[in-house]
Amino acid sequence: MREMTIGAFLDRLASADPTPGGGTASALAGAMAAALAAMVARLSKGRGGDDAAFERTAEDADRARTHLIALAAQDAQAFDAVLRAMRLPRATEEERRARQVSVQEAWRGAAEVPLHVMQEAVAVLRLLPDLVRSGRPNAVSDVAVGSLLAHAAAHGALHNVRINLASIKDETFAARLRAEAEALGQEAGRLRDASLAAILDRA
Repeated sequence: MREMTIGAFLDRLASADPTPGGGTASALAGAMAAALAAMVARLSKGRGGDDAAFERTAEDADRARTHLIALAAQDAQAFDAVLRAMRLPRATEEERRARQVSVQEAWRGAAEVPLHVMQEAVAVLRLLPDLVRSGRPNAVSDVAVGSLLAHAAAHGALHNVRINLASIKDETFAARLRAEAEALGQEAGRLRDASLAAILDRA
């Protein structure tokens, strides 16, 4: 994923193949948000503010970006694993049982990856309100774009969590992931609104 050109990735996204899909696109939206946060933090250094804080923000954003790029690839791999499991033979009772176990394991992975995307996207969103208030004033539009992209990443991933959990029979596992995902979705909305309100206050 990291080595693909933007054009090549978009060609694959537009193809009839099921992967990459919305989960991968969500993770990459989050990675772009993280990159914008790191850029604004670095642009803000050396201008009389807290340079150590700006450097910590840039480093945190860089870590999130690295994780989100990896998750973009993992999302496609997780759904490919579901497809492989569903193609397993089921001619005998033993094969049917083995297939069911494999399918359920694959669906669990397919639900967990977008949850991790949500966690990273929310981590990026947490960096942004302070960056608006203390960062370079003429870069607040970049923070706004980052906020919107990170929110889209979190909520795109939330939809993937929801749809993948619908195929999981372990109700305890599904309830735990669903509760965490819904809480992260609410937090993403709150943080996006906080960033955008801070931008309007600074305009």
